[in-house]
Amino acid sequence: MPSDLVDDALLVVSELITNAVVHALPPASLCLSRQGGRAACAVRIEVTDAGPAPLRHHGGSPRQPEESGRGSAIIAALSARSGTTTYQGGTTRWAEVQ
Repeated sequence: MPSDLVDDALLVVSELITNAVVHALPPASLCLSRQGGRAACAVRIEVTDAGPAPLRHHGGSPRQPEESGRGSAIIAALSARSGTTTYQGGTTRWAEVQ
């Protein structure tokens, strides 16, 4: 796979996993799959968690806007397609990078 695709996929993995750890209930699982056969350079990234976590109060001062909140924009910019599938007992967030 081209190194720029690997870099983009790694950043998308990081954003999806961070979202699951910060905002969802455990466990979280990661699934990577190559799309389109051997000749294609695309990867599908899926992170599945047990659904949204209850809102937590973060004591002290609120986070600065530059510290968080850009994950969805990063995923949208780096992926050809992305989305969320919600089902009883969990949520899968996915992205396809090519």
